Amino acid sequence: MPGHILIVDDERDIRQLLREMLTLEGHEVAEATNGAEALSRLRDASFDLVLTDVRMPNLSGMELLRRVREVSPSTEVVVATAYAELDTAIECMRAGAFDLLRKPFNLQELFSCVSRALEKRRFNVSTDLVRLSQALFEQNAIEQLPRAIVDSVRSFMAADAALLALPDTDGKLQVAHAQGLLGEEESALCLSLGERMVRMLSRDQMPAVLGPLGGDWRFKDFQTLPRELSVCVLPLAARERMLGVLVVLRRSEMRALNRGELDRASLLASHAVLALENARMAGQLSASERMASMGLVAAGISHEINNPASFVLSNLLYIQKGLNLLSRTLHHEPHAKEPREPLSWGPREQEEFEAIQEAASEAYEGTRRICEIIRDMRALSRMDDATAGWFDLNEAIRSALRITRAETTPAAMVVVELSDGIQVKGTPGRVSQVFSNLIINAAQALSDWKGPRREIRVTSLRAGDRAIVEVADTGPGIAPEHLSRVFQPFFTTKGMTTGTGLGLSISRDIVRRLGGDIEVQSEQGVGTVFTVSLPARPTEGS
Repeated sequence: MPGHILIVDDERDIRQLLREMLTLEGHEVAEATNGAEALSRLRDASFDLVLTDVRMPNLSGMELLRRVREVSPSTEVVVATAYAELDTAIECMRAGAFDLLRKPFNLQELFSCVSRALEKRRFNVSTDLVRLSQALFEQNAIEQLPRAIVDSVRSFMAADAALLALPDTDGKLQVAHAQGLLGEEESALCLSLGERMVRMLSRDQMPAVLGPLGGDWRFKDFQTLPRELSVCVLPLAARERMLGVLVVLRRSEMRALNRGELDRASLLASHAVLALENARMAGQLSASERMASMGLVAAGISHEINNPASFVLSNLLYIQKGLNLLSRTLHHEPHAKEPREPLSWGPREQEEFEAIQEAASEAYEGTRRICEIIRDMRALSRMDDATAGWFDLNEAIRSALRITRAETTPAAMVVVELSDGIQVKGTPGRVSQVFSNLIINAAQALSDWKGPRREIRVTSLRAGDRAIVEVADTGPGIAPEHLSRVFQPFFTTKGMTTGTGLGLSISRDIVRRLGGDIEVQSEQGVGTVFTVSLPARPTEGS
């Protein structure tokens, strides 16, 4: 496969010869007359391979090799020299060269060396991407996804620090996870850069590099960065919908981020976007917060169905073989004139028959489990907007109360006050999912609460053209610094084993898609009230 190659040599004829030969092989080739020019080109573009002479004025090929290892560690370097002494070869290999070529060039040797170097480069990049993808998409604990993204960013970009910012309910960026930042100043700097990028998303979704080796006209009026600091700002967007911003930092001028790394940065951003979108859609496909607090995603549901189905199939196969054997044992000739005496069961036949009975029982149990799972999924996941219509709001509320009864009964007394005759447009399953999530959140808040009163109150009423539902609890309340973040994806105060940080975000998304809104009020030590507002069906004469 073709590669992007930089030829560095102070002899014009050699550069032209190498360029012509490698271009005929399909590679994209650039030239530099010395090491300083080569470093300048590396700032502006990403190269797969640098083919450099050793003996050059000012900056030798050996020194250029060391600088390439610092500036672009993933770029392979092949050193060419007419002085192929053993000491030179050893020094080059110790400095990180892929191989050493002798002048004058043997073209077959040249092509073979270039091909192997490019293959190694592609293999290393592919390995890094596979490892990154596995780290993100095999992340079963959804609330740990921001940490996994930041860890992958730091590793893939060889960065000193990285920050992931996600939007809160008002669209303002909040730090979801950060590593390696030195104090509040760097955190504030990253958020400022992220907010600037967010404002540009509607017209420009390209990443930006700022620092000693890079500049971006979109940030020309931004505050001056510390001299040693370089920053890459990666917008995370699905079409024009903003998902968040990744900010990557390096603090060494010798290893400053450069424009040539934007291709890797863009790959990285695309993987982060896929991971966030996958988590969002997986959360929306969860049967309900009743199943692991919205942490059971479609993959988990498929797994639950697949397990019983697998042993049903294996047991049915066993039954088939066993019945065939039993048939041969008890075989009667179909046209016999005289009836035969019944065959007596021996110990072996009895053992086989009992094994078949057990297998049949297991098959039946597996089938029953499959039917129960499918029934629950159909009841809780009928969310096709194409079938949406007007329905009784209290139907969805009562369904949510039934589903969450196991959670609420030991946690609190549930008080229900519902006004009749309120209809909203949508699907009962989708709306019920919202209320199930809110009720379970209230139950979890009260489960360990030592306050004087443990009560969950669910009310519905009509206010003009709106249907208003409140889910209130008398629990510990939400801390003021957390209140603005409760609808932010992956934000949770419940800990890794209880909360995913997706339930409220998904609930808000469902309500807004139905033309409504959801708000929260809370006072510590008093309790929390979630208010859901939906368009109500117009009454006759209105």
